Amino acid sequence: MSLAKPGTVASKRKPVFSFRAKNEMAGWLFVLPTLILVGVFGIGAILYVLYLSLLQWNLISPIRKFVGLRNYVELLHDSGFLHAFLRTMLYLLGTTGITVPLALFIAVLIAKKFHGARLFRTVFFVPYVVPTVASAVTWSWLFNSNFGFVNVVFRWLGLPPQPFLNSFSEALFVIILLYVWQFTGYFVVLFVNGLQGVPQHLYEAADVDGASAWQKFWRITLPMISPTTFFVLTVSLIFSFLSFDQIYVLTEGGPANSTTTLIYYLFEQGFQFFHIGLASAMSIVLLLLLLTLTYLQFRGESKWVHHQM
Repeated sequence: MSLAKPGTVASKRKPVFSFRAKNEMAGWLFVLPTLILVGVFGIGAILYVLYLSLLQWNLISPIRKFVGLRNYVELLHDSGFLHAFLRTMLYLLGTTGITVPLALFIAVLIAKKFHGARLFRTVFFVPYVVPTVASAVTWSWLFNSNFGFVNVVFRWLGLPPQPFLNSFSEALFVIILLYVWQFTGYFVVLFVNGLQGVPQHLYEAADVDGASAWQKFWRITLPMISPTTFFVLTVSLIFSFLSFDQIYVLTEGGPANSTTTLIYYLFEQGFQFFHIGLASAMSIVLLLLLLTLTYLQFRGESKWVHHQM
């Protein structure tokens, strides 16, 4: 039996763990705490809510009755749930339909470098960092039907005061305005960053071809910032879908349930009427609706989103 001499190929042993394997292991160790948190408080919570949706329970009694899919069937015949769904869709249309175009318009105006540009961006961004509850309380004072500042201005202008938050037809519009005021600045900052990434030589070539401002915006700006627009639309839909604080502080779902969205109706059923099984079923339905909207957006992404290479 011959022994390999030092320095020969036979004497060189491969390390148990390669450098790449060590790096991968280190990476997994770094993300492990986050994975545990997501697993316990994310996936684990969803599975527990799914389990609760199959029960009839009032949160207080230790007795939990298994009812299967009865809570989901009850939702289909619950007029309150159906009306909350329609109001949620109207709220989504109002918030996203106003906020995103408005943010894009403002971003186009202030994207160019000029004296005081940073100040303008800061002013637009400030409402986003203000706590939602504080914003809603301020909004309730502004639109108070008796002493609100908006009605004071109306009286100065000779216009009749409006009930606003006490009106069946105006309350939801006021909440939509609060959303627009609070999130427009955040989306403006995102759009400005997207606009600054558009190559200037494209505009210079368009100027040589004699393109108008509208043609440059439609043919160059919109396609080039389409990834930013896609992100803004997705985030706006999620923010709108999960809006709760504004409704709770301003109207508590009233008047006459005119501002009761799905998330607020879920809160009522679960923590006011203690229908935990029904509220859990609504949570699962709400999750599926949000996933469906997000999926449809990503499915249609390839048709209008142009990624720069």
